[in-house]
Amino acid sequence: MRTLLFVVLAVLAGVAWYWSRYPGKWIFAFSTAYTKERSALRSRRRDLRAVDKEAAQAERTAKQKADRAEVEYRQDVRALEREIDGLLRPGRGRLVKGPVGDITVYEHVVEMTGQSPAVIPLAGLKAVFRSDPTHMIDLTEPGGRTHRAKYPRRRDPDDEKAPFFTSEQLSDFTLDILNAAADEYEFLARQNARLPQARKELEAAQANTASRDEALENLRTVCAWQKDNPRRETLLADLDAERCRWQQLTGKMPPR
Repeated sequence: MRTLLFVVLAVLAGVAWYWSRYPGKWIFAFSTAYTKERSALRSRRRDLRAVDKEAAQAERTAKQKADRAEVEYRQDVRALEREIDGLLRPGRGRLVKGPVGDITVYEHVVEMTGQSPAVIPLAGLKAVFRSDPTHMIDLTEPGGRTHRAKYPRRRDPDDEKAPFFTSEQLSDFTLDILNAAADEYEFLARQNARLPQARKELEAAQANTASRDEALENLRTVCAWQKDNPRRETLLADLDAERCRWQQLTGKMPPR
């Protein structure tokens, strides 16, 4: 029953819509006596709709090209901006080794925890492992400031779960720190070589708006032409003339 009701309502809605397209008495909208007049009005509408559809497609295509050119422009600029920012502010970088006691080595810094926490740049850092009187690693910055991490020589028998590192492990870890410092030196050398060039490339990318400007100008041209399209103006005039004939026939002006 409900399905039947929906069908009836849909049919009534369709009839109402059709009648609104061909207003006036029932006979004008549905009688075969006026098929020719309805056909003429429908044909004019169809011709105008086809032109509007073509115009919409042309504008949509031009806008897609303009949007794509804008995206490509921004991507080129942002990629260089990100590269420059990474060169100037590399941060800690990826984890290289650790934590080994109070020391964790990252790509660009050494982080120390414990009683004297510090974040130490790897550039120019010196690392020395000592084993007398206790195991320790000294980290010396280029300016002379030294940080020390101490490690027990023997495992605490009362705390088997506590981290413990042998002298060999600590010696190898010291080499890891020195190698990370050497890698940082190479990074800084690449940074000094790359940064000026990256800045020049960024300036060039920011100034290179030709493709974007051309696509935007094409979009404006397409929209302006479609707005004043002489073919559309002719078809619109033909449709309005047909609407006026329908109004003279029925007393009602049909919609476009």
